[in-house]
Amino acid sequence: MANVVNMNSLLNGKDSRWLQLEVCREFQRNKCSRQDTECKFAHPPANVEVQNGKVTACYDSIKIM
Repeated sequence: MANVVNMNSLLNGKDSRWLQLEVCREFQRNKCSRQDTECKFAHPPANVEVQNGKVTACYDSIKIM
């Protein structure tokens, strides 16, 4: 039954887990040698809250035009 509830949330657009990006651990230690565009992990600015090593991205910032 839990899977049905999770699927309904996903289909209704209320599940934002797919927008969560893992934050670069090296970036968090100020040691990432890659540019923001080269690293496959998030490099969030200081004003963005990191929760459990992840940030939630704005859909508009990641959609392909």
